[in-house]
Amino acid sequence: MAVSNVSSVTTPVLSVRYLSIAAGGQVVQRGVSVDVHPGELVAVTGPSGSGKTTFLRTVVGLQDAVDGVILLRDRPAAAWGWASYRRRVLLVSQQPALFDATVEENLRRPFTYQASKDSTFPRDRAVAWLDELGVGADRMDQDASTLSVGQKQRVSLIRALLLTPDVLCLDEPTSALDVDSVALVQKVISNEAESRGLAALIVTHSVEQAERWCHRKIMLPGTKMAVDK
Repeated sequence: MAVSNVSSVTTPVLSVRYLSIAAGGQVVQRGVSVDVHPGELVAVTGPSGSGKTTFLRTVVGLQDAVDGVILLRDRPAAAWGWASYRRRVLLVSQQPALFDATVEENLRRPFTYQASKDSTFPRDRAVAWLDELGVGADRMDQDASTLSVGQKQRVSLIRALLLTPDVLCLDEPTSALDVDSVALVQKVISNEAESRGLAALIVTHSVEQAERWCHRKIMLPGTKMAVDK
């Protein structure tokens, strides 16, 4: 059963307005518009090549849009300053990128950056999430390179969650996980959405997952205009 809708009376935390994006020098989407509200999980669907990953990368500011506007709490990214914006709107890639270091060092690393200089690494929360997501707190001292792809995905997710972003952009976050681990990831993200208003754009190829887990979905159908669904 699909989750209930988030109230539309809340002010959007993220607004995408008439966004056009390109990949490999070719425009793959034109006129994408969507509002994402606090606590809302929005699935991003569409066929291969429709630009789903490119859309997420553009939203978080890792590549420039061809046209359009992206607003975080009614302010453009440049008004926040890119370092501040990218701490609030985070991408968790399908292919996890971890440093050649221990799990704990990977989780701590963002807290050494200038944008996080006033934040303290919440080690207890990191340990709790490692257990809750089935990775295991005993892996804190393990070299991250020795983890499975699924474990790396979950460590990357924890690293993002520890920064308490306003919006998470998740690119196939459960693609390397078994059924039980998928359920754990969905539960943690849903709990964050319900408890503190985390919003998320979630790329998934699974229609069943989109309908069961997310509040609604948008489709990126080739080069046609994307429409809220």
